[in-house]
Amino acid sequence: MKPSQLDLILEKLATGTATEEEGQQFAEWLQTAPAEEVGAILDKYSRIIKEKHPPGEEVDKTLVAQIEAALDQHDLGVKRDNKQGRIISMRFLYRIAAASVIIFISVAIGYYVLKPRVSDPVAVQQPPMHNKDVLPGINKAILTLSDNSVVVLDDSTNGQVAKQGNTRITKLSNGQLVYHVDGKAMQAVYNTLTTPKGGQFKLTLPDGSKVWLNAASSIKYPTAFNGNQREVHVTGEAYFEIIHNKSKPFRVKANEMEVTVLGTHFNINAYDDEEAVKTTLIEGSVRLTRDGKATTLKPGQQAQIGKQGTINVVADVDTDEVMAWKNGFFQFEGADLKTVMRQLARWYDVDVVYMPGIPERQFAGQMSRDENLSVTLDILKESNVHFQINGKQLILMP
Repeated sequence: MKPSQLDLILEKLATGTATEEEGQQFAEWLQTAPAEEVGAILDKYSRIIKEKHPPGEEVDKTLVAQIEAALDQHDLGVKRDNKQGRIISMRFLYRIAAASVIIFISVAIGYYVLKPRVSDPVAVQQPPMHNKDVLPGINKAILTLSDNSVVVLDDSTNGQVAKQGNTRITKLSNGQLVYHVDGKAMQAVYNTLTTPKGGQFKLTLPDGSKVWLNAASSIKYPTAFNGNQREVHVTGEAYFEIIHNKSKPFRVKANEMEVTVLGTHFNINAYDDEEAVKTTLIEGSVRLTRDGKATTLKPGQQAQIGKQGTINVVADVDTDEVMAWKNGFFQFEGADLKTVMRQLARWYDVDVVYMPGIPERQFAGQMSRDENLSVTLDILKESNVHFQINGKQLILMP
């Protein structure tokens, strides 16, 4: 099938106008197309499909299984390295995309081809955890003003939310908080923006610099950058795009580390439960200082500062993996189980409980942060790690 023809059929499937013949053509393509084409098409359409079908809408698990079976034909399942005990799942992205696309397939083509049989064992074996699902995180945060009053920010609050002196604070409909200084900036006061577990938020600072906050993070900043420098304090994880101002350097303080920049893009991961504070430079130049020791990073480098304060610079890091959270994905390359679980715990606001006997595992792959927890955790089944959701507890079992 030509790409243009496939695109047209998928457009019809998305709008519910596909014929039975077109549904049959899609099913046949699914069984014979190269793996790269399957992944690319599913990823391309997953977002538009999600917009047309609410997250709570039930996904037919038999259809998902048949999509996965098509992917298995390309040997995209889990591969095990017995010497190192590593589990590498190349199906991360494909499984997530398949789960999204299958929603509209079941509606648009009316189960023309993939309708499950009553005797089909896949159709009757339903995982109980789907009845106790957890939704993904959303845009939400708490703004603490200089007088310690708080403003709860979520998708329902738009427009001007507060005023600090002659600085107006506005919440935009796209989930962004923006500061506008009317006239000459008066004496600055400090605000703090905090995201809970299961939340993220974007902030435009008074100088126009942009900050993305990951879940369970915070940033303290002035309502106007007076004087000869710009300084903010961060906990958790944040990505910065700094407006260039050579005469007024920008400084970020996280734990006991200080990052000085002029104009650049960089990511700071300073969660307390991580082994090291990691600063990754995407563009420009930054200088890190800790306990009187300083180092300068180049694009693609990452500075790791451990508990003892030693600065270790890693060259040529995978910046796609570092930036995945900001771009709406989880991405892991050789990550162990607890590293994966820490990220999931923050985003889905769950507490992870480890039962005895769970084998050591390492994961590689990418998946969307827009999916429910049950979909995200499907990968664990392929790694012989089982799970149960009990309220806000995620229990892992061998």
